[in-house]
Amino acid sequence: MNKLQQEITDIVHLLQAEDGRVGKRYLERAKEGSFTRDENTRSHFCVYFLPYDPKTKQVFMVHHKKSGLWLSPGGHIDKGENMLQALNREIMEELGMKGFFPALPDPFLLTITPIKTPKYPCEEHLDIWFLVETDGSDFSVDPKEFHNTKWLSVSEAEKLDTDEANLEALEILKIR
Repeated sequence: MNKLQQEITDIVHLLQAEDGRVGKRYLERAKEGSFTRDENTRSHFCVYFLPYDPKTKQVFMVHHKKSGLWLSPGGHIDKGENMLQALNREIMEELGMKGFFPALPDPFLLTITPIKTPKYPCEEHLDIWFLVETDGSDFSVDPKEFHNTKWLSVSEAEKLDTDEANLEALEILKIR
């Protein structure tokens, strides 16, 4: 079992998701191998992170150019990366913060996003969600990726966001 495969399996068990539909699909995909879009254009794993300022109780949302949606930042795990490398790379690419996590934090959510875009061969993203506690003072957001970005209360973000996985992440944050 390679490192990424082990991390995926461990995360499913950590979140006690083995018995649910999502957890079963994650374990099934982990057994299949070919975890990244470079290896499997149809179905691959992604990391999403929800920037959250615990002092203001706000989340940082981005209006993503490719999807046209307001979302939490995140992206694909690349071939050869483990989860920590992918998470830190995505945080660097999208928020400009280098090496944010020294070790892999516990994720708080697993989602499966069906992709229905004729432009891409992709059919599903298996998204692993992490909370990034930050006030955003050291953000250096790449304007090539997003139409706009903003800090919002969770309820404001829920009104702006239409993506089911993002809404589920926001709901969990409200409960915490």
